[in-house]
Amino acid sequence: IRSRHIHGLAYTAGVVLSFVAIAILMLALRAAGESIGWGFQLQSPLFVVFLVYLFFVMGLGLSGYLEIGSNLMGLGQLSKHQEGIMSSFMTGILATTIASPCTAPFMGPALGFAIAQPAYVALLVFAFLGLGMALPFILLAWIPGLTQRLPRPGAWMDTFKQFLAFPLYITAVWLLWVAGRQTSMDVAAAVIAGLVLLVMGLWIWKQSVRPAGKLMAIAVLGAALAAPVVTLSEDGEETAFETYSSQRLAELRATGQPVFINLTADWCITCLVNERVALSSEKIVQLMDEQGIVYLKGDWTNSDPQITALLNKFQRSGVPLYLVYPRSSGPAQILPQILSESVVIEALTKASR
Repeated sequence: IRSRHIHGLAYTAGVVLSFVAIAILMLALRAAGESIGWGFQLQSPLFVVFLVYLFFVMGLGLSGYLEIGSNLMGLGQLSKHQEGIMSSFMTGILATTIASPCTAPFMGPALGFAIAQPAYVALLVFAFLGLGMALPFILLAWIPGLTQRLPRPGAWMDTFKQFLAFPLYITAVWLLWVAGRQTSMDVAAAVIAGLVLLVMGLWIWKQSVRPAGKLMAIAVLGAALAAPVVTLSEDGEETAFETYSSQRLAELRATGQPVFINLTADWCITCLVNERVALSSEKIVQLMDEQGIVYLKGDWTNSDPQITALLNKFQRSGVPLYLVYPRSSGPAQILPQILSESVVIEALTKASR
C-alpha cells in the first residue's frame, strides 16, 4: 500500500471513529434521559470558545504569523512518515467535530432512523455516515487519475494557503456569535480580548531572546486562555431591575418607597466595572430585597430624552450617575462615580430607615 493510500485510510479512520464516538456518547446520554441530537457538542459554550481559539490559531498559521511545528502534541518521537499519518487522522477528527452539525439536514432521515434502532444498528449507521463523509478524500488518495487532474504544485500554493486563512477567521467569528448567543456579550467580549492577548503573547515570544521575555509571553498567553473561562464561570443572571422612566420614579416616590437609580451605558467602562464589582454583590441584592428598595436602571447606550433630562437635573454631562432616594420623602443622595460595596450598602441602609 502506498503512502497516499495510508493517508486516505488514516483520514477515513479519524472520521469514522469520531462519528462512532459521538454516536456512543449521544446514545448513552439519550438512555440517561437527556434530550439531545446530532451536533450537541456545539451546545457547550466552553467547547464553542475552544473552537474559536482553535480556528483563530489555525488561521494565524495559514497567514504565516504562527509556525505550528509538527513535533507538537507529543509527536516529537515519531518519524516524518508517522507524523503525516497522525496529521491525516487528526484532520478527520476535526472535520467530523466541526462539519458534522452542518450536514444534519442531509443526514436527518438516517439519524432519525438510527436513534430509534438498537444500539448496534445505530452505530453501524453512524459508521457508514462517517464513511460517506470521508469518501471524497479517500477517492483522491486511492485513484491516481483523480489526483492527476489537480493543479500542479507551485508558488500559487503559498498564496492559496494564506487565502484559506480567511474562511477560518470567518468561522471563528461565526462561532464567537454562537458563544455570545449562548451566554452573553460579556463572554463574547472576553473571547475577543483573549484573542488579542493571544496575538500579543505570540508577538512577545517572537521578539524575546531572554528568559524574562519568554516568561512574560507565557503569562500573557495564560491570561489569553483564562479570560473567557473566568468570564464563563462568573456569567450569571443580572441583578433584577426595572427600566427607568420619569413616570415610574414619580409613582415610587408618591408611595414613599426607597429607590436606587443607576444611569449607565454599554460603552461606559466605569459603569460596567461598577456593576461587576459593587452592584452585583450578594449583600447589596439581599439588602434591596429585605428593605424593599426598587432598583431602576437607565440605559443611555442609545439616546434617551428622559435619561438626558435626569442627568441635566443633577448637572451631569454623562454617565455614570447613581442616585439613592430615601424612604418617604427627601432629596436624592448622589453616590461617587467609582463605587465600592461598602459605599453602596451605607447609602442603601441610610435610605431605608
